[in-house]
Amino acid sequence: MYIGVALDRPGSLWQRGTPAGVIAFMDSDAAALALEDLAIGQRYEFETAVADRDIDRFAALSGDVSPLHIDADFARRRGFDDRLVHGAHLVALASRLVGMSLPGRNALLLKLEMSFAAPVAPGTRVRVTGTVEQLSEAVRSAVVGIRITDAGTLAPLARGKATVGFTEERRDA
Repeated sequence: MYIGVALDRPGSLWQRGTPAGVIAFMDSDAAALALEDLAIGQRYEFETAVADRDIDRFAALSGDVSPLHIDADFARRRGFDDRLVHGAHLVALASRLVGMSLPGRNALLLKLEMSFAAPVAPGTRVRVTGTVEQLSEAVRSAVVGIRITDAGTLAPLARGKATVGFTEERRDA
């Protein structure tokens, strides 16, 4: 069954078909690392540009349509060069790192702490880096340090930690 959110209709949810304007994620290319596959210091990173359209889609999806994020003139009157990327959008990129790459499909995000060092404007290319900082066999979890930087200048934008548990496929399913 497909479940998706219509990006052109905030708050809409469909459960069958693939409506126009919706991105379907049926099969994923997520890594499938287990706790035993990880090592302290292991790293993964990716880069992505945050475009105006991404900000608009995130605002529609989250319902956070604060003028600081959707109105460039409003943001300029408050001392910024342009409207700003949602901090929660950066948090979503950290979730993408954990859920798709480090460790990937076996991950269950238990806790995420983030702090933000600088505002992010549309068009910024960001680098999201995760580094395994702690492993616990006793509670089957890992702590992944998260750093988000401007990919061009390497200026810090956000940092934090994700505590990740691990899922296992049920044999009786």
